Amino acid sequence: MLDHSVHKAGDLAHDERLVVERWLGRALSNDETITLNAYRPHSAPMGDERESLRREIVAQAQEIGSRVQDVNEKDVDTLVDEAISATRGRRG
Repeated sequence: MLDHSVHKAGDLAHDERLVVERWLGRALSNDETITLNAYRPHSAPMGDERESLRREIVAQAQEIGSRVQDVNEKDVDTLVDEAISATRGRRG
């Protein structure tokens, strides 16, 4: 059983394309790629596993942050605000 599927918008059948466009709330361009993933629900990690995952995420963030040079806090705040605004604008 597949949990992942990738298609070019131009290759979708008309009714498939309409469904995807309805989900996205916008028209598709023929050159766009659509990716579909299905996930089974699972409970959130608890205890030691949760703490281990938190430490891993923090370490990754610190490693990524260590590569940034000459960026001030105001620039970072502006980028975060723009990302939040863009994300909120896409919810529907």
